Amino acid sequence: MKLTYFVKIDEPHLHLLKVEMAISEITDSEIILTMPAWTPGSYLIRDFSRNVRGLSAHSSDGRPLETRKKDKSSWRVLTSGSTDLRISYMVFCEELSIRSTHLDASHAFILGTSAFMYMEGYKDQALEISFSMPENWRVSTSLEKTTDNVYRAINYDVLVDSPVEIGTHLSGTFIVDGKEHEVALYGQYGGDFQKLLNDMRKIVEATLRIFEHAPYKRYVFILQAYQGNQMGGLEHSASCAVSLDSSMIFDDDYYKRLMSVIAHEYFHTWNVKRIRPVELGPFNYREENYTTLLWFSEGITDYFADLIILRAKLIDQVKYLEFLGESIKMIEFMPGSLETSLAESSFDSWIRFYKPSSDDINSYISYYLKGKIIGLMMSRRIASLTLGAKSLDQLLLLLYEKFRKDGKGFTEKDLLAALKDVSGQDFTDFFNRFIRGTDKIDFESELDEMGLKIERTHSAESRASLSWSGMIVKRDGVAYTVAAVVKGKPAYRAGINSGDEIIAINGTRFRDDNMSAIVKGGKVMLDSFRSRKDEKAVVTVFRRNNLMNFQSETEALPFDSYKITETTDHGEKKKILSRVFFSSATL
Repeated sequence: MKLTYFVKIDEPHLHLLKVEMAISEITDSEIILTMPAWTPGSYLIRDFSRNVRGLSAHSSDGRPLETRKKDKSSWRVLTSGSTDLRISYMVFCEELSIRSTHLDASHAFILGTSAFMYMEGYKDQALEISFSMPENWRVSTSLEKTTDNVYRAINYDVLVDSPVEIGTHLSGTFIVDGKEHEVALYGQYGGDFQKLLNDMRKIVEATLRIFEHAPYKRYVFILQAYQGNQMGGLEHSASCAVSLDSSMIFDDDYYKRLMSVIAHEYFHTWNVKRIRPVELGPFNYREENYTTLLWFSEGITDYFADLIILRAKLIDQVKYLEFLGESIKMIEFMPGSLETSLAESSFDSWIRFYKPSSDDINSYISYYLKGKIIGLMMSRRIASLTLGAKSLDQLLLLLYEKFRKDGKGFTEKDLLAALKDVSGQDFTDFFNRFIRGTDKIDFESELDEMGLKIERTHSAESRASLSWSGMIVKRDGVAYTVAAVVKGKPAYRAGINSGDEIIAINGTRFRDDNMSAIVKGGKVMLDSFRSRKDEKAVVTVFRRNNLMNFQSETEALPFDSYKITETTDHGEKKKILSRVFFSSATL
């Protein structure tokens, strides 16, 4: 059988991507065409079939063939004896996101899972894909090129794991390990593009110091830059897509965090794409693919992301420890870190991570956030047990060497075995406490083992004199709304609910002065006000347009500054710290 996809972009302003599948030498009496319901790397059912328009089928001589909707994601096509078919459909592409396909007059970003159907039973079929587009547009993708605007893939998985940017985007390349790496940037960047290329090259070089060789022929970074865009990324086997806010690119802290996101997505080239939980492949694109190991695939990758930019000298150790302190602060701030285990958090990603509720702060913990800390804890233990000879670097390299050869995924049992091989110790108790369980982490002890100490303070003297009731607040225009209430805090006990609009505290109008940030950039805002010791606050709110008063106790604002520094005399611990933070090349 031969399969070719034809993609036509002739009226991009209509947001309609035209796709045709040419299928020849088929002997089935009917075929089932399916559009994926989700995309690997983003664990949420998105039902991409909702964007399909006008599906039709014809035989090679032009006869229309009967098509019927089989279920929400699939269509049944009766071949009526024809061995050569033409399937045509359009995809409505209005969502500008790295997790979907977008098409307008300025460009096309094609995420295969949201644009290309597959034939049930034929996902392993080799294929070609041809692009027809405006004359001045060009293609950037990691797919293997055969002729102008024609590419091939060994199977459907490779096709949809290779996003495509088409347009007049900015493009630059660099060479590492003898492989070309392209940076395709869509939108208005405004920054120093050459500096961006140089810094991304450093990320690639620092990562390859762990894994030694690149496992791809060519790699493509696709960046989407526009004002107000949320920073994020999605990994692929030989490429990644990263979104960024072009208006923030000159903010030094934002740029460093962007480098961490890029390092995270690039590290996925190994961890999750080639070192993967057994449940994540071969993919079932129709429904959820559950695993308890996303904390390793995502959290450990996030742990390495900051280490990579440290080793690439894009940040210094002071900045790295600042990032670490922010992560520790959020874990200690969120009661959910003691309610939901990392294994549960991973398994429930499909229904919780991408569908947050106001109670998540109390009952859920991100497998990214806590998994990142677990990575540090595991690396420190490996380094201590091997007297500074090994760290988590060697675990990832061992897993890569073990599981890349046959393409099989790993289980939790395999992970425990690999940890024992690297460290010489059984990590079962560690897993029971911190991954399957919810034991509280003793950060002072963990950091002390690496010759580090942590100091929790208020960032300003005036903040230390402020009180709060335990409300997390968001501003909507001129209204201040309770986004969440922290479990066990005064507002929680007083009966204040998320969704309440805060009008006043102690008879004084609530305003911006009453909000304090717990994280840098003000992403999590807390209610704040002045009160005397043991004084109760009267909180006035609108709840469903009814004016209500609540009497709430108060307490000091949480610490917002978590400063981590090296101790002055830590002897052998310095070797542990060096092994954990830096690669063997620095020892």
